[in-house]
Amino acid sequence: MKRLGLVLIVLVVACGMLFAQGANETKTIKVANSVAEYNEWNHLFEKVMIEKCTEYGYQYQLFDSAQDSETQINQVRSAIAQGFNVLVIQPSNNAALAPVMGDAADAGMIVISLYDISADLGINDKIYQVLFGQKASGVLQAEEYVKLEGEKNKVAIIAGLTGADNAQQRTAGFMEVFNKYPGIEVVQTVYCDWDRQKAMAAAEDIITAHPDLDAFIVQDDGMSWGVHEAIVAAGKTAQIKIASQGFYESSIQALKDGFWLFTITYPAGFFARDAVDLAHNILTGQKVDRVQTLGMELVTVENADTAAHD
Repeated sequence: MKRLGLVLIVLVVACGMLFAQGANETKTIKVANSVAEYNEWNHLFEKVMIEKCTEYGYQYQLFDSAQDSETQINQVRSAIAQGFNVLVIQPSNNAALAPVMGDAADAGMIVISLYDISADLGINDKIYQVLFGQKASGVLQAEEYVKLEGEKNKVAIIAGLTGADNAQQRTAGFMEVFNKYPGIEVVQTVYCDWDRQKAMAAAEDIITAHPDLDAFIVQDDGMSWGVHEAIVAAGKTAQIKIASQGFYESSIQALKDGFWLFTITYPAGFFARDAVDLAHNILTGQKVDRVQTLGMELVTVENADTAAHD
């Protein structure tokens, strides 16, 4: 009987120790990074996001929707089912993704959008946003182009992903400025899905259709490289200018070589750091604003070596 009592005591103590050990264990935070497309910008973004998640001891996973809204919706649903704690998302289409983003927030996830979500979509009181002034960047880009090249030109717009909020807002910014100048003719706007090869093909067609074109207004430096290739192939580097935005490592030499007039920087690393820091602040009980806004910088050959690009 004494031996049985001793065994019971040992079992009770062992179970108590196991319970205490389980109570003291820190739950691993799982962070989902849902991108509209894994392009050059998102390569840089992911690099810094992984660094930040490693710093905080968070588990990280990438979900690439390859520009397909239905795929992205299903990936977010999968992240909910897998018990992810944080969702950092670039919606391929804000209206299409808003319901499932709301579902993720309702399931207890911290949802952080990198695109400006309209209040009309009804989820802004559930989610957080780390934003760059998309329309403001379009306004700045168009204004700087007019300042440098004058008020009488034929231009074409090479835009990002069809239907994506950031691409639409940048185009709206361009047109807000160009509509003020009767001498600026926008001959064509082509959405090239942030793809270099698509941008090159579109530029080739536009140059053929408009041999007197003065400039391309491009929404991303990656696409600007494709546009540049088309201009070189057409033998029109002295005639057709490029105004761009994005600013990657490869953009520095492009500016120095005069491949484009200027670019606008919105460093991917800044977004990544702010997004993960925001999630960490929320997880640790700190009071935060639901909307965080990043700045932008005009980059020319003069400041190409000093402007932030990561």
